[in-house]
Amino acid sequence: MDRMLSAGLATTIAVAVGVVVPAGTATASGGTFAPAEYLPTGSTATNAVAVADVTGDGRQDIVVGVDAVDGTQTSSVLVFAQRADQGFAPPTRIVAHGGYNSDVRLAVADLDGDGRTDVALSSSAGIDLLYQRNGRLAAPVLVAGSGAADVSIADMNSDGRPDLVVSARHGEVRIHPQSTTRTFATYTSVTGPFIDGAPYSRVFAADLNGDARLDVAQFYGHGTWVRLRRADGSYGPATTYRTPANSNGYHRLSSGAAVGDVTGDGRADLVTSVNGNMPDAAVQVFGQGGTGLAATPTRYPAYEIPAGLAIGDLTGDGRADLVVAHHNWRTVSIHLQQPTGLLGGYTTNTVDAVGAQQDALAIGDVTGDGKPDVVVVSYDKVAVLRQL
Repeated sequence: MDRMLSAGLATTIAVAVGVVVPAGTATASGGTFAPAEYLPTGSTATNAVAVADVTGDGRQDIVVGVDAVDGTQTSSVLVFAQRADQGFAPPTRIVAHGGYNSDVRLAVADLDGDGRTDVALSSSAGIDLLYQRNGRLAAPVLVAGSGAADVSIADMNSDGRPDLVVSARHGEVRIHPQSTTRTFATYTSVTGPFIDGAPYSRVFAADLNGDARLDVAQFYGHGTWVRLRRADGSYGPATTYRTPANSNGYHRLSSGAAVGDVTGDGRADLVTSVNGNMPDAAVQVFGQGGTGLAATPTRYPAYEIPAGLAIGDLTGDGRADLVVAHHNWRTVSIHLQQPTGLLGGYTTNTVDAVGAQQDALAIGDVTGDGKPDVVVVSYDKVAVLRQL
């Protein structure tokens, strides 16, 4: 995840297709951050970060996913527990099962219904589940084997038990329902189209057409395909959302995606970054209307090379804001949602070694002062942007 602090653009940037929004300045009601503080992970393969109370003390901790850096190692999970003094305990490392070059991702939720937050880690080995027990995460249980590029946790069949939604490969999402015995042995595949050479894979489970059923979306860099869940439990045909084409028919690559309500209407929207340098750099919002996501996105100018995204309410005004990581530009930017339901112009914050990881941003109060902070993967460490 990422955070930033700086002056916004003051001009309107035109594009060939899409709705263009002026890049004004951010509101003064909050969303500013102290200089980044760094927590070393000891690994150059630090790939993912999440924020959750995984120690049972009511304080939000930092959970980090670390890939194996060579063929002799396996993936692991680090926990930086938040202390009562607003600092962090030395990290606890839990060895997982993923092999070299797993590109691990994280999801956090109460999987077993005991009121405590658990962790899922996707890797080349499958999904490791780390259940919270006695104030710590227990040793991982490997489920949904044969490899996984990403994982989400959601109750897809409305039986009251969270299920695993796994990006198995480009064009395939596997839904592993949780059984009454808390296992995930079986799965149903939901497939969609993708373009060869797809560089990324992310999976989302959200109600994307307002019918109170959870739908499936897979982001793959060249676009995002969405399949809406029908009343009978099947999925409708795939619809693909891409960056608008220019006059030559060229679609820019998207380097990150997130799902959340960034338009203030209570509906989940799809947000993707648009790769490039200014003035081509942008974030685009496929807002949800009455029957689904808009075919044409609203485009917001962004700082250089926008990549990973995170959505959350940073200012406590009840509106979800957007955090953007900027690959190789030592920057995390903030777009605050305005009362109009539009995103304001960005502010920037300096963070060393911002990468292109898809799961490298998280939002949460990791300093115990009641204000959401931003946590970002920073090469061989994580950076904490403490909100002022």
